[in-house]
Amino acid sequence: MRKIYLDNIRWCTILLVVFFHVFFYFNNIGITAIFEGLSEYHQGDGMTFAGVYQYAVYPWFMTLLFVVASVAAYHTLQHKTAKQFISGRRNKLLVPSTLGVLVFGFIPGSIVAGASAGAGLQEAPGFVKYIVYTLSGIGAQWFSQMLFVISLLLLLVRKVVLAVQKEERKSIQKESSVYVLIVIMFFLLWGASKLLNTPIVESYRFGIYTVAFLLGYYVFSQDIVIEVLKKWRFVSTLAAVVSGVYFIYRAYGIYYSHSSLLSTWYANLFTYCMILAIFGMFAAYGDKKNAVTEWLGKISFPVYILHIPVILIALSLLQKNRSVCRCAVCYCCICSISLHAFSSCADRENSGCTLFDFGDKALNRNERGYKMTERLLSTAAFLNFKNK
Repeated sequence: MRKIYLDNIRWCTILLVVFFHVFFYFNNIGITAIFEGLSEYHQGDGMTFAGVYQYAVYPWFMTLLFVVASVAAYHTLQHKTAKQFISGRRNKLLVPSTLGVLVFGFIPGSIVAGASAGAGLQEAPGFVKYIVYTLSGIGAQWFSQMLFVISLLLLLVRKVVLAVQKEERKSIQKESSVYVLIVIMFFLLWGASKLLNTPIVESYRFGIYTVAFLLGYYVFSQDIVIEVLKKWRFVSTLAAVVSGVYFIYRAYGIYYSHSSLLSTWYANLFTYCMILAIFGMFAAYGDKKNAVTEWLGKISFPVYILHIPVILIALSLLQKNRSVCRCAVCYCCICSISLHAFSSCADRENSGCTLFDFGDKALNRNERGYKMTERLLSTAAFLNFKNK
């Protein structure tokens, strides 16, 4: 049975991610802002709404998405074989994210690298610039790539568990056992936050994301755990607010992405309390849908894939960057076709449509996408003309 509240958590969290990245590209706290406009932050400068928002969401929202993905993976594996599961993850995660980076990742990457490296990079050979731009343009697609890798690891862990105890997981029978697990899980997450953090690209936190995924699969997927979280939802929400205020007070002024900060006890306590509170609240009040929430759920994945390039192009246009305007003409075409392809196949499991299915139904639906592309190209061309 599909858990509607998981879909609602997912699209709500993705909206938070989108707003986060709008602020991120002007962030000057602990780093140099990618876009000009804000001088370097100094202790005592005071807090801003944009700064507080980033500190309030960054520690936990990606960890939450891994837990949500793992609970969904558990329910998927109850009616699919391991081969079908990994095939679906390949088509939904690996293929779109890889093609997205290779085909048009260089466009947002050129904006970020251009703003960071300045004129020096312009003298580099074309293939060097493409490599730098492509690597810089991975953006939010690291999540899809890491989720695919961890899904492969899950199948290995699942096979070992089945061989040892002859059943996929031990069902929790007593409510008291849930309380013990809630305490233990915090220390597991805190310990994992100190492990397997990549030194340069700090978003690849393999330790905590892997443990969060496994805890979601084996613990958060159990109904008795969700019932306990629903029962104590107001307490966990209060704990999340208090721990969040304390984290912002302690951490503000330090770059929030540093692993040294994210591995502290107070950062992990905030993260953990937010996960417990969100699961409890959404399971109690968000396990329902309407036309709007269903639509938001369907478009959440393509929005997640494409939001960073769109944000970067918009910010560059605001700064009157003519080279970016020319890139935007090409990018609008790619984005509109890609977005329509994703949305057309959002219900591919029910309709038989796949990501690369160009049957009559897909072609008919894509006619609207071509019309939308024409309008976007006309708009982008107009902006490019005005900016010359």
